[in-house]
Amino acid sequence: MIGAEGVEAPGCDPGGSGSGMDYSLTPDALTWDDVDPIRHRFDVDTVSEAARQLSPASAVPTPAAGWPGDRRITDWAHEVGEPWVDSMTRALVERFGRWACGWRWAMDEGDFGGGPVGSWCCTVHSITEPDETLDRVVEALVEWRRWLEDLAERFERYPLTDLSSADEMLVWERGAVHLIHHVVDRTGAGDAWYRHCAQVLTWFLARWGVAEDRARGLVDQAIGGRFDSWIGPVESVVGDVAEQLARSLGQTNIGLDRG
Repeated sequence: MIGAEGVEAPGCDPGGSGSGMDYSLTPDALTWDDVDPIRHRFDVDTVSEAARQLSPASAVPTPAAGWPGDRRITDWAHEVGEPWVDSMTRALVERFGRWACGWRWAMDEGDFGGGPVGSWCCTVHSITEPDETLDRVVEALVEWRRWLEDLAERFERYPLTDLSSADEMLVWERGAVHLIHHVVDRTGAGDAWYRHCAQVLTWFLARWGVAEDRARGLVDQAIGGRFDSWIGPVESVVGDVAEQLARSLGQTNIGLDRG
């Protein structure tokens, strides 16, 4: 449900396209308050028209000619493509809210690697004809929004509050296992998928009242650097991460909202 506000592609630059990028717009810094669909209204029926009314929509750049790896393509991406995409991101954030900066968090080695979005890859491959490009922007924004709403629904399946002491550890552990598997399936365990996985687990804890900084620390400690690019975690590691996270929730005064 859309809430009520307003693979590695050949020739992609693996670094998220270099020094021209505006890192204040990186989606891996988003908090649950930033993206919670209940807090930020969105109308999928009007988003296409709204996006086309944004200033950058009237200035979609012409792609550079050249072969993959050609210096002209690289220069165009840094000097033309990235500034335009950053301007579109700023416009989307201003129009819809900070959550919208995740629209270009592509799977594998896109503008931002390791994300859940398949409709947008990167400046080199996703900027084509103006109408096609704007269609991709809208599709990617909606795809990102639907992912956030999907996560919100899944968080509700595994409450961290109002549980008996006998049920707490089991529910928390099952929730973490479910979310890890879900992110692996969505991202394909490609480049840097673990960043978004850690973020999703952090959001899960934050949804249930754990302070975001504290949640991030618990998640990082539980994962312990055991997730890697281009390979999904073995089941024993998934189980151990989930168990450690659940144990931390049970043993630490984490400030859960107990309702």
